[in-house]
Amino acid sequence: MASLPILELAPGLTRRPFLPIVARPTPIERLPAYGERVWVKRDDLASPLYGGNKIRRWEWLLADAIDRGKTELLTVGGLGSTQVTSLIVHGAHAGLRVTGVLFDQPDTPFVHEALSLDAARGGAIIRAGGYGGTTLATLRELVRRRSRAAFVAPGASGPLANVAYVDAMLELGLQVARGEAPRPDRIVVACGSGGTAVGLALGAAILGWPTRITAVRITSFVVSNPATLGALAAGTKRLLAREGLREEIGPLALEMDHRFVGEGYGYGTPEAERGAEKYEALFGAPGEVTYSGKSMAALERVVAEHPSETIVLWNTLSTTGRATTGRGPELRASAGTPGRSSSSGC
Repeated sequence: MASLPILELAPGLTRRPFLPIVARPTPIERLPAYGERVWVKRDDLASPLYGGNKIRRWEWLLADAIDRGKTELLTVGGLGSTQVTSLIVHGAHAGLRVTGVLFDQPDTPFVHEALSLDAARGGAIIRAGGYGGTTLATLRELVRRRSRAAFVAPGASGPLANVAYVDAMLELGLQVARGEAPRPDRIVVACGSGGTAVGLALGAAILGWPTRITAVRITSFVVSNPATLGALAAGTKRLLAREGLREEIGPLALEMDHRFVGEGYGYGTPEAERGAEKYEALFGAPGEVTYSGKSMAALERVVAEHPSETIVLWNTLSTTGRATTGRGPELRASAGTPGRSSSSGC
């Protein structure tokens, strides 16, 4: 924990429980398929057990649950939720039993992969149907398990969880300072509940960078919009101030890109399908059409629209710990046309 840059700025966080999981720092690499000015921050490699953007959050949330004497975790997500899968994997590693209440989403190969991993890693899965049934099932499970289970909300976004991505941005700042990559003009990241994008924007503001965070919306506007992201940012600012952050955080350079969501969470679009294929070609693990496919589609468009900018893709989909990663997570130099991989959301 002593290596986290956020602790120097908000030293009160050192009093909070913390469970080291992430293999730090995650690499920052050039993405050669897009030329010299496009890079990727590889949080897909955050842990050899299972990577992705949720893992940094689990370091704080799992530790908090254990500190409060909880023995179980209860969470909610779609059938193909990587939040649920990653929580099952890392919760089990920490000695916690995880139950996921899952709502329906389009049936795809990625959904089958996620459900197989959930079962293989010992997760308890409740298939609850639609949103109404999922809400009722979640309430029922919360009542049943209230004394022993900590609840992890869909998206796992909240002030403490968001601190993880403020720290991640400061980590990138150190990599830039060491000359490992140039300072980005823009970061492209998938946006569901918004915690990752908000944390990155807060981190950029603390660094004093003018870097714009392009949050690629992948779910309903009711769930993910400027107001919800603003509320997350305000709550995270308050937490950091309570924990000793003295820097004044100015306006956030955070913008939402609504062009790629299609019909909503879990639903593909032609651009997302191509993005999922390109993801596999570049990173050696199948993409999916919710997060990785839509962020790749956005990256293509943003690179074309901003020809003079240095751009970073923040990779949020694990390439480790998955049964389908037979080719390994090494970065490929070009994106050809691999076999089609239709898949769904994280």
